[in-house]
Amino acid sequence: MDILSDYLKTFRLSAHVFLHSNFCGTWAVDTSGEEKATFHMIARGAAWLHLPDGSSPIALRSGDVVVFPHDALHTISNSETPPPPEQPRNQPSPVTDEGPNTTLICGYFEFERHSWNPLLNALPDVMVIKSEHTANTALMDDIIRNIIYETETEGAGSDVVIDKLSEVLFIHVVRTHMQQQKTSSSFIAALADKQISTAMSSFHSKPGDAWSVESLATNAGMSRSAFANKFHKLVNMTPMQYVTCWRMQRAHERLTTTKESVIQVAELSGYQSEAAFAKAFKKHFGFGPGAVRKKNKIHK
Repeated sequence: MDILSDYLKTFRLSAHVFLHSNFCGTWAVDTSGEEKATFHMIARGAAWLHLPDGSSPIALRSGDVVVFPHDALHTISNSETPPPPEQPRNQPSPVTDEGPNTTLICGYFEFERHSWNPLLNALPDVMVIKSEHTANTALMDDIIRNIIYETETEGAGSDVVIDKLSEVLFIHVVRTHMQQQKTSSSFIAALADKQISTAMSSFHSKPGDAWSVESLATNAGMSRSAFANKFHKLVNMTPMQYVTCWRMQRAHERLTTTKESVIQVAELSGYQSEAAFAKAFKKHFGFGPGAVRKKNKIHK
């Protein structure tokens, strides 16, 4: 079982580009406060990234991508000196021959449900992907080039193509982070850990089975106590808390995308009775499975 794919499908990843504009002269862009995971791509020219933590500005150039998984405060501008508060933000300007021009592509990544998303939570506040580093990953470089091409040519169907490419971009950003992961304590580290990921893969392939800490530990090839301790350290929850949370996410998915009855969803989620399932579901989401099914019918 590919855990990352399972997450992206269940949480329904989507992406959308909301700005493709040219900036020249003195300018500043700040999209924080949208409560979404945003990204900025330098399509042409150069810029500077300013963060409120007092760190040095980061130089950006064509092909660089900056991702803010948690909507962190930030400003991107034309100058190494942070723009003053009174300077207007987000005001594109026409291309001129006076001074350098910079073209930005800005968008956001979104998941349908936000009650529990350990994958998104494990990502850092700011992720800078430099163009010289993407050269080591030809596919990532191709995705960035194609997004830039589609935004500039504006061909038939380009809006959909750009959004789909942006979804793929997010996946590769996560992949890159997994490969470069340095900390030994995070959900991303759990996915990279051979023993823990083996147990998680086994569970994700059959989430409705009668799982226990012992059976998960057996799949990991570890003792019960060693597995439980390592799992909690990486995932920041007990193995059975994780089992419950993921079952609830999959149950929500089934309630909104299938015609299976509540009792069928309950059984596929590892519950022997509809009452026990409904209680666990309401505890996790704050509303019962019936409310989800009713809302889904209304939208249909």
